[in-house]
Amino acid sequence: MAYLIDFDYDTEPLPGKFPFPGLGPFSLLGESQMNYIGKMMFKWVYWNMMLKGLELPLETQFNMAGKMRQSI
Repeated sequence: MAYLIDFDYDTEPLPGKFPFPGLGPFSLLGESQMNYIGKMMFKWVYWNMMLKGLELPLETQFNMAGKMRQSI
């Protein structure tokens, strides 16, 4: 099992779904088998793309879509 955290330094980690808001398949701040699979995919991307300096097909701006703000 693994946790997936999507955050920036101005916003605390929030629960939600990633990469498709409301659908997932990955749960932010939740432990799941799907998050473990995502962790293993990221490991491959890190070693085979990021360290080589290849461009990733991902949005570079932090996106609040799919994140659930908690009311106090």
